[in-house]
Formats: sequence, C-alpha cells, structure tokens
Amino acid sequence: MRRLTSWLLVVSLGSSLAVAAEPSTTLLHNGKIYTVNAAQPWASAMVIDADGSIVAIGSDDDVAEFVDDETEQVDLEGRLVLPGFQDTHAHVLDASSEAQGGCELSPEEDVPQWLKALKTCDAEAQGEWLLGSGFGLHALLDAKQSPRELLDGIISERPVAIMEETSHSYWLNSKALELAGIDADTPNPVGGIILRDEKGEATGVVLDNAGDLALDKALPPSKALQEVYYQAVLYGQDELAKNGITSVADARVFWRRGHFEAWQRAAKNDELKARTVLDLWAYPALDDDEQLAELKAMYDEGNDDSLLRVTQIKFYVDGIIHNTTARLQKPYNQSLPGVEPKGLYYFSPERLERYARELSKAGFDMHIHAIGDQAVSDALDAIEATNGQGRHRITHVELVDNEDIPRFKQLNAIADFQPSPYFTPSFLKDNVPMIGDRAYQMLPIRQLYDSGARVTLSSDWDVNPLSPLGIMQNALSLGERSLPNLAAAVKAYTLDAAYTLRQEQSTGSLEVGKQADLVVLDQNIFELPVKQIGKAKVLWTLLGGEETYRDKAF
Repeated sequence: MRRLTSWLLVVSLGSSLAVAAEPSTTLLHNGKIYTVNAAQPWASAMVIDADGSIVAIGSDDDVAEFVDDETEQVDLEGRLVLPGFQDTHAHVLDASSEAQGGCELSPEEDVPQWLKALKTCDAEAQGEWLLGSGFGLHALLDAKQSPRELLDGIISERPVAIMEETSHSYWLNSKALELAGIDADTPNPVGGIILRDEKGEATGVVLDNAGDLALDKALPPSKALQEVYYQAVLYGQDELAKNGITSVADARVFWRRGHFEAWQRAAKNDELKARTVLDLWAYPALDDDEQLAELKAMYDEGNDDSLLRVTQIKFYVDGIIHNTTARLQKPYNQSLPGVEPKGLYYFSPERLERYARELSKAGFDMHIHAIGDQAVSDALDAIEATNGQGRHRITHVELVDNEDIPRFKQLNAIADFQPSPYFTPSFLKDNVPMIGDRAYQMLPIRQLYDSGARVTLSSDWDVNPLSPLGIMQNALSLGERSLPNLAAAVKAYTLDAAYTLRQEQSTGSLEVGKQADLVVLDQNIFELPVKQIGKAKVLWTLLGGEETYRDKAF
C-alpha cells in the first residue's frame, strides 16, 4: 500500500536530535462526496492527515484552514466518492483458493458436457484427488444413470469430488465414496444427507455437511496446503481492493484445515488490504464441550492498529431450499430422497442456543446461516437467549414467518441479504414445485427494512460475484421486495455493515475523526438508471488514507 502523504524531516545543526515536523495532509477536492452521514450527506472536499484520519470535510471553504503548501492535492474531476464498501459475508480464502481444484464446470451446461470437461481435467490433474465445482444438482439427478456410475464410467481409479454451484452438495465417484468411508451402512452425518438408491447404495451425491466426509479426506492439513491457503488470502486482498471493499468478514474459516494460520501469517506480514473479521466455522459434528473451548481460545479482538480480528462465529442452522434441506415450518411439496419432509438441521435449536449463550459471553458475535422460515425462527430464539449480548446477524433470510418480522428489530438482529443475479422471477418460479406459493415470499428485504430492522447487503463470494455495485443493483431490482432507494443500499453496504463489524465509530461514513476508507467511482451511480449501477467501475480505493487499488484510468 502507498501512503499518500509524506514526512518533512527537520534537523537542527546545533542539536543531535532529528525532529519530524507535522505530517503533511492530503486534499481531495472537486468531487461529489456522498458521506453516509445524515448530518452532512454531501461534500466536495476532504482533508486526510498522515494517520489516515479525516480532519475536515465539506466545501473548499470549509477545509481551507487545513490546507497548506505541503498538502498533496488530488483533483477528483467531479467523480463520485463513497465510503469504502464493507462486505459482511464473503468467502475470501475459499473463493481465492486452488485447494478445492481448478476443474470448473458450468451449471448452464448439461451432463455430457460436464463429463467431457471432467475427462479433460483428469488427464491434466496432478494430485491424488480430482476436485472441482460448478455442476447443477437437479440436471444431474434427472440423468438416466446414477451420478456415481456416470463418474465411474470416465474416472475410476482417481477419487473425484465435484462441488455443486451453490456449494451445498458434492458429486462423488466410487473411489471417493470408498475413501470417505461412505457405504450402505454409513449413517447420515449431522447436517448432511447421503442420497441412496432403492437398494440403499450411495448414488454419488451427498448433500450439505455430508460433503465434508470427502473433503476432509481430500484436504488433510499439510505444509503444501498451508502455502496454498496463504496465497489465496493474498490473492483475495487484490480482489477486495479492486472492488472498493475496505472491510470484510471471511464468512467460514475452517480452522481445522489451516485457514486460521494463513490469515494470521498475512496479517503478521502486513499484507492485508482490508479490515478483516474472521468468522470461525462451528463444526456440526464435533463434541460441543471441546469445540466451545477451542473457539473461545481463538477469540482475538485485536487493537486499534489491527487489521485482523477474530470475533465472530459462523453457524449453519439449515441447508438450502434448492436441496430441500432448508428447515421449514411446513413440509416441502417435494423433497429429495432421504431428506426429512421439513428439511434438516446442522445445529438443533437446543445446541444453537447453548453455543450462542456461551460464545456471546466470551465476546463473539454470531453469524447464523438460516434460509427456511423455521431456521430463521430458531436463529432468532438463539439470539434472544443471549440477552442482548452481542451484535448477531442472520444471513440469507430467504423465508421468514410474518410473526418473526418484528422480532429482528426487537432483538437487534441484523438481516444480512445477498440478492444475487439468481433472484429473478424465473428463479422464484423454479422453487414452486418444492415449496409452492411460498417461493414468491422469498427474500423479504423490503418487508424487514420497513419493519425497522437493520439490513445489510453482502456478496457470499464466490457463490455470487464480489462486486458491491452489482449486489446493490440487484437489491434495487426485486420489484416490491427491493430496497426503497440507492441511499438505503449504500448504507447497507457501508455504515450498517460497519455496525455489524463493530467499527461504526471509526468507519462506514466519511466524517471528521473517522478513517479515510473510501472508494472513487468512474460514474455517479446516483444519476444512473438502476440497471446500469453494476456497470460503474472502481477507480481508486483507500484504506486509512493508503492506496490499495488504482485503476489505470485514474
């Protein structure tokens, strides 16, 4: 990162002391600065000191007394400035990692095309396992042959594990099933389902947490993998900065696979380009007493200079509607074979409440994946059990019972949405066979926003594209479910996200005393049609006054 300001060293000839004069400042002027500060929504100029803090903001006249001959001046040429985006739900390491394989399939293609691509990947693969991602679950299940037999027909000696496009299921061949210990007698793991044929044999598709039976065998901790994870963290930094993201929560840190150490190494080497909160993964199958003790031992709130904090826990309550594993209050119209009529639990309500109570007392905030209406209700119960300790959020929130809508505000539970490009009318219609008319109630962003609940937007990268601009465009393109305006979407990605990350006193808006975390765009998105917002480009990203990204056009 490049510090914008410089230091003037003054040396007295009559003394052996070298005294650093007051650091110079940086002036950003001739801009359209949207502050997300209700008391001063717009400004045209801003002064940043050498420590990266905003010392003045307003008009040229308002900041003039903070500008002198030593001030570095940046002419914004009328461009829009926003507070840096804060993504409260991105899988930075996983999205950037080569560990889960580079064999990429497209959900838009069909089974023969996937098999052809997998055969090519197998010929080029170097490791023991062939890992990849991107197939579409229902197209695979509709094939005439079992998924296992389809894979065995092209790759029989090497174990194969391919993650589905949503990350909530895996496609395995016989060798992978064998190494994962999955046979006719293997029980379903907590939070997972092994799909079986009429004879009870595994079909080669496993849902949700059952995928870890294979992944734990494919990715045992090693020095080589540790380096892969570290490099993934570094790659992720550049992607965050390019997208104007100055704060992030890595939403699922697999601390038993070495993810935690990779983040620590990058932080120690001063290689982070965003303020980062780690969400430690709560493993559904571990002993509760042992896991709670280990999680508490990893808590680290850092200090004022830390870019890395370990202060959140990531839970899954349920799966997803697509798999019929989201937990519903009323049964599915159609469920996949072997899945209970109302879906599944990763953490039962009783276990979730225990974890929430104990971990919130230790200082952690809960980040709870809940998609079905029963899962959302259970998550709210767990938050209520913390008695106001913590800033807890429920992420995805795709179905919510009407009686639970007001509970978000009452419990200060944050509703974290990822309105991806998938949430189109056709997507909702695709869910009708499984949940009927409930499909048209999915993603109640506006309903929760109007209730007074705190709403945040995030990407769930790499399930969705990382760009906050694209996510905001989607949040304004949902018909009656849309956020009311762009200002609400920006606040959801900045100041309200900063609250979620416990840093709203120092970031999230552009005002005196806060850090100069900001982004400069090539277009004023407040003047664009909604459908054009996602096409705007990030030109410049600053973190605490330091440049983390600059486009060649700026």
